[in-house]
Amino acid sequence: MEDDQLLVANQDNNPFLPFVEKAETNPSESKEKVPSNGQTTPFMFSFLTDLVYCIKDTLISINNYLLLPIEKLSDAEFRAHSQSGVREDIKKIDLILNSLLNYININTPITKTNTMYVILEEILEANEKQVDDKKIKIFKDCEKDLPETVMHNEHVRFILNSLIQYSIVSTSADGSIRFLMKYRASQKEPLDKKTLPDGNGDGGYIVFVISFTANKKLAKPFENGNQKEEPVNLILKLVNESIQKNHGAMKIETEEKPPRVHITLKLNIERRKAVYYEPIKF
Repeated sequence: MEDDQLLVANQDNNPFLPFVEKAETNPSESKEKVPSNGQTTPFMFSFLTDLVYCIKDTLISINNYLLLPIEKLSDAEFRAHSQSGVREDIKKIDLILNSLLNYININTPITKTNTMYVILEEILEANEKQVDDKKIKIFKDCEKDLPETVMHNEHVRFILNSLIQYSIVSTSADGSIRFLMKYRASQKEPLDKKTLPDGNGDGGYIVFVISFTANKKLAKPFENGNQKEEPVNLILKLVNESIQKNHGAMKIETEEKPPRVHITLKLNIERRKAVYYEPIKF
């Protein structure tokens, strides 16, 4: 008990504290990595990463075991010298371990998948309060492990965020918003038996549908005509322009009774394998 109290009491003066705080940082979520040269198996990279964090945890334990007896030394100069020696030795090992982690990161590209679904979840979480305030029910029918679109992530984020903001504002209280996200293998494949303009290329595409219970006032989004449109519908023009610049397509349909709006996007996929690398640790 006294030892435990001594350990806690000396945390502020603990010369190992910076290392401990750094080492206790949780490792990034495990992801499937693909070796760039094809010589080292994904298992080995994963094993080495786990081994590095195992060693770091062991060093933390060594820290704690050495700290107590060193703190009890009566000779202040010898105590400081012992603390400095242990600290420097551990720093050297930690430096090697971090270099190994960085080496693994720069040599194991990670296949990029499912970005649209991840972005959708992020935006819904950010708008959770607005949804709750209007008591809107959310329904999702989204395929997992979807391929990447040809669009930059920020373009995808802008489009989805704009449509979700538009749908929340336009949905009646106690209404519902439904999301559908599917992959179609061919541009020639009909989209729910309704044809959308083809994008560039013969590859597949992602279909994204957002459907919501509309306020009567907003039951008919903008159309090409002289009818005065609602200001909020201008959001759809920005979205449509962004989609067309990325060779996609958008289609808007409405139902009168009950009033409901269906916005369908057709987004071309990236036919090349999209990869990224974990950032190196400093």
